[in-house]
Amino acid sequence: MTDPTEDIRRIWSTVLGTEVQDIDVNFFDAGGHSLLVMVLQEHLEELAVREIALEDLFEHPTIRAQAGLLAGGPATGAVPDAGLGARDRSQLLGRNRSETVEDRA
Repeated sequence: MTDPTEDIRRIWSTVLGTEVQDIDVNFFDAGGHSLLVMVLQEHLEELAVREIALEDLFEHPTIRAQAGLLAGGPATGAVPDAGLGARDRSQLLGRNRSETVEDRA
Protein backbone atom coordinates (compact mmCIF):
# COMPACT_ATOMS: atom_id res chain seq x y z
CA MET A 1 0.00 0.00 0.00
CA THR A 2 1.28 3.46 -0.86
CA ASP A 3 1.23 6.27 1.70
CA PRO A 4 -2.44 6.58 2.71
CA THR A 5 -2.03 9.89 4.60
CA GLU A 6 -4.07 12.02 2.19
CA ASP A 7 -6.85 9.42 1.96
CA ILE A 8 -7.04 9.23 5.76
CA ARG A 9 -7.11 13.03 6.02
CA ARG A 10 -10.09 13.11 3.64
CA ILE A 11 -11.84 10.36 5.64
CA TRP A 12 -11.33 12.28 8.88
CA SER A 13 -12.73 15.44 7.25
CA THR A 14 -15.81 13.52 6.13
CA VAL A 15 -16.35 11.77 9.47
CA LEU A 16 -15.79 14.93 11.54
CA GLY A 17 -17.74 17.19 9.17
CA THR A 18 -14.92 19.73 9.00
CA GLU A 19 -11.74 20.13 6.99
CA VAL A 20 -8.80 18.56 8.84
CA GLN A 21 -5.30 19.73 7.86
CA ASP A 22 -3.08 18.83 10.83
CA ILE A 23 -2.01 15.19 10.47
CA ASP A 24 -0.69 15.18 14.04
CA VAL A 25 -3.90 16.24 15.80
CA ASN A 26 -5.58 13.65 18.02
CA PHE A 27 -8.92 12.43 16.62
CA PHE A 28 -10.69 13.22 19.88
CA ASP A 29 -9.15 16.69 20.13
CA ALA A 30 -10.37 17.35 16.57
CA GLY A 31 -13.98 16.72 17.65
CA GLY A 32 -14.22 12.95 17.42
CA HIS A 33 -15.99 10.80 20.00
CA SER A 34 -16.61 7.11 20.63
CA LEU A 35 -19.42 6.80 18.09
CA LEU A 36 -17.48 8.60 15.39
CA VAL A 37 -14.41 6.42 15.94
CA MET A 38 -16.57 3.44 14.89
CA VAL A 39 -17.54 5.28 11.69
CA LEU A 40 -13.86 6.07 11.14
CA GLN A 41 -13.04 2.39 11.66
CA GLU A 42 -15.46 1.37 8.88
CA HIS A 43 -13.94 3.85 6.42
CA LEU A 44 -10.37 2.86 7.27
CA GLU A 45 -11.23 -0.83 6.88
CA GLU A 46 -12.58 -0.09 3.39
CA LEU A 47 -9.39 1.81 2.55
CA ALA A 48 -7.08 -0.88 3.94
CA VAL A 49 -9.26 -3.78 2.70
CA ARG A 50 -8.80 -5.50 6.07
CA GLU A 51 -10.18 -5.37 9.57
CA ILE A 52 -8.82 -2.77 11.98
CA ALA A 53 -9.34 -3.17 15.70
CA LEU A 54 -10.86 -0.24 17.58
CA GLU A 55 -8.04 -0.59 20.08
CA ASP A 56 -5.57 0.16 17.25
CA LEU A 57 -7.37 3.43 16.55
CA PHE A 58 -7.16 4.44 20.21
CA GLU A 59 -3.46 3.59 20.20
CA HIS A 60 -2.93 5.42 16.88
CA PRO A 61 -5.08 8.55 17.33
CA THR A 62 -3.52 10.77 14.64
CA ILE A 63 -3.63 10.69 10.86
CA ARG A 64 0.14 10.16 10.74
CA ALA A 65 -0.07 7.21 13.16
CA GLN A 66 -3.01 5.67 11.31
CA ALA A 67 -1.16 6.02 8.00
CA GLY A 68 1.73 4.06 9.50
CA LEU A 69 -0.70 1.48 10.85
CA LEU A 70 -2.35 1.00 7.45
CA ALA A 71 0.94 1.01 5.54
CA GLY A 72 2.29 -1.65 7.88
CA GLY A 73 5.34 0.40 8.76
CA PRO A 74 6.30 2.14 11.96
CA ALA A 75 3.30 4.06 13.24
CA THR A 76 4.88 7.23 14.52
CA GLY A 77 2.55 9.01 16.86
CA ALA A 78 1.26 5.83 18.45
CA VAL A 79 0.28 6.22 22.07
CA PRO A 80 2.01 3.63 24.26
CA ASP A 81 -0.39 1.51 26.31
CA ALA A 82 1.77 1.83 29.44
CA GLY A 83 -0.13 -1.05 31.00
CA LEU A 84 -3.47 0.75 31.07
CA GLY A 85 -6.50 -1.46 31.44
CA ALA A 86 -9.68 -0.84 29.47
CA ARG A 87 -11.28 1.01 32.40
CA ASP A 88 -8.21 3.23 32.91
CA ARG A 89 -8.00 3.97 29.17
CA SER A 90 -11.72 4.81 29.09
CA GLN A 91 -11.38 7.16 32.05
CA LEU A 92 -8.33 8.84 30.52
CA LEU A 93 -10.08 9.33 27.18
CA GLY A 94 -13.19 10.62 28.94
CA ARG A 95 -11.15 13.09 30.99
CA ASN A 96 -9.27 14.31 27.92
CA ARG A 97 -12.53 14.68 26.01
CA SER A 98 -14.22 16.63 28.82
CA GLU A 99 -11.21 18.95 29.05
CA THR A 100 -11.52 19.59 25.31
CA VAL A 101 -15.23 20.37 25.65
CA GLU A 102 -14.53 22.73 28.55
CA ASP A 103 -11.86 24.49 26.48
CA ARG A 104 -14.46 25.18 23.78
CA ALA A 105 -17.01 26.62 26.20
